[in-house]
Amino acid sequence: MDITHVALAMTDAADAEIRPRFRALAEGDIALKGPNDYVTEADKNAEIFLTKRLREIVDVPVVGEEATAENPALPDLLADASAAWVVDPVDGTYHFVHGSETYAVMVAYMEAGVATAGWILHPETGDLYIGVRGKGATLNGKPIPVRVVGDEASSGRTLGTLRGVASARYIDPDARYALLEAQASIGEIAEPRMCAGWDYADLLQGTTDYVLFSRTHAWDHAPAAAIVREAGFTIRRLDGSDYLPGVQGAPLLTAPNEIWPDVADALASRVSVTPRA
Repeated sequence: MDITHVALAMTDAADAEIRPRFRALAEGDIALKGPNDYVTEADKNAEIFLTKRLREIVDVPVVGEEATAENPALPDLLADASAAWVVDPVDGTYHFVHGSETYAVMVAYMEAGVATAGWILHPETGDLYIGVRGKGATLNGKPIPVRVVGDEASSGRTLGTLRGVASARYIDPDARYALLEAQASIGEIAEPRMCAGWDYADLLQGTTDYVLFSRTHAWDHAPAAAIVREAGFTIRRLDGSDYLPGVQGAPLLTAPNEIWPDVADALASRVSVTPRA
């Protein structure tokens, strides 16, 4: 598989189906799947576009966010399929609808239940993150340095000065208070952007140090999983289990390898690891 063919398919989808609608959506182009959960003609058309192009690259099943809305059983095949694509045609549709550039196009390639390659495109900036198992991670074709927080700690930085992102929305009713308590030991915890493709980019660029997601749909996290692992991060569920996109489980924590256990301990002692729908 030529990873540049996937990147080209994504930029073509953005140029053909997404960017022409950015800040130009008609009233009939927008619908709601739930509270603040938007879907637009850009989402639908870009997923159709990408599904066709990706199957021309490698002809395996495609699990897309919008196709899953029509067939909720579709992601079940990710656990057992020898290979599959995962697509989020417009991650951060809320932002897209409201005219913010903080949306993304995301694709993952999975083998035997594991994301082995991932792509995140920010259409309005042109930034493209790619990660391939065993081959490193890049931003716009340049290697992303492996993140080593241990070096920062040796210069006086402590866990209490970390900058985290966590969503309590889907964990449990008391999680917001628990996360506030956790700040004493692992630093400031901010709300996520409502676009995983930008939250993970913040992590890769060093703006934040860890991110905890309570809702773990494959299209939101499989693309990033392949990238962050190659950039020196551990991405596992808060109960310590592996992150397998086709298997539901506890909230998902991503942090640099050296500090993941400490951050996980601090969070798991306060936040329920029982997943919610």
